[in-house]
Amino acid sequence: VGPTAGARELGLLEGIGNQGRLAITNAGSFETLERTFLSTVEALANALEAKDEYTSSHARWICDMALRVGEELGLVGPQLKRVELGALFHDIGKIGIPASILMKPGPLTAEEREIIERHPELGERILAPIEQLSDVRPIVRACHERFDGKGYPDGLAGERIPLESRIIFACDAFHAMTSDRPYRKALPGDEALRRLAEAAGSQFDPRV
Repeated sequence: VGPTAGARELGLLEGIGNQGRLAITNAGSFETLERTFLSTVEALANALEAKDEYTSSHARWICDMALRVGEELGLVGPQLKRVELGALFHDIGKIGIPASILMKPGPLTAEEREIIERHPELGERILAPIEQLSDVRPIVRACHERFDGKGYPDGLAGERIPLESRIIFACDAFHAMTSDRPYRKALPGDEALRRLAEAAGSQFDPRV
């Protein structure tokens, strides 16, 4: 993807976010604002679904699982809402990734991997104009950070990674491992759990 294509994609992402901001700004009463906000969330999710059907159903599954994990860890109220919205939007930046890379049946090249690893930053940028999602943006950005600091995009480690992101990351990995993808078949649940446990302390927060 050359500079021109990249600029077009970023322009599209900014446009999506700005439309959401304008809709929310123009909503009158609190009730209208609430409905408009929920409609904006749904519109963004539908945009992602149009790009990659797996990613959309994947996000809905992760919402449910991440909430259950959050409750088990004692989270309540606003923090659980951040888990829910972070899970819904954790892959929204993939709207800006070419489908040829997202759906590639074989291993990614180094250049392709670099492109796909931009999606957390793109996701944060999509959400930036929507004030009501300001505390969800850092969660979305950090959903691919590893507990040992070897993740992306910022190399955060341990407690520097938002807890919501650490929850979503583990649920994301489990669902990815147990789902068929173009490049591999699904693993059995027991094997996926074994791999999660094996990576506790390196990729994943052991408590999560």
